[in-house]
Amino acid sequence: MDMLLEADPSENMIRKYLSDSDVYALKKEDEIICIAVILPISKKVLELKNIVTKEKYRNKGYAKILLKSLCGNYKQKYDTMLVGTTENNIPFYVKQGFDKYEKTIKNYFIDNYDKEIIDGDLHCMHMYYYSKNLKK
Repeated sequence: MDMLLEADPSENMIRKYLSDSDVYALKKEDEIICIAVILPISKKVLELKNIVTKEKYRNKGYAKILLKSLCGNYKQKYDTMLVGTTENNIPFYVKQGFDKYEKTIKNYFIDNYDKEIIDGDLHCMHMYYYSKNLKK
């Protein structure tokens, strides 16, 4: 839970999706260094709800490796993976193939979180959804 809270700072929000989700971990030796949470939305669509890498392993490509593996595994059964993200993280997801803009949920972080969400120097207000075609 501690690692998941780094990417989503609300334990209540995490608990809402965790029980219906698949959780994956990338390990280096015996240490979990990256975790991803995938929630099936329908028979053909799933959502990446959370992905986080331990701070000392960030910017080394581990989240990219885990995400690429998950997309490869899920393309057997699903057509599309969605991700909802903050403005700061859009470039990362676009580089990973989440290149179709789907929608913006205005004031998502204001309406659903008790505390202000700060990502770098950005005060997060809106959730931006992008999708990746897993069949490409």
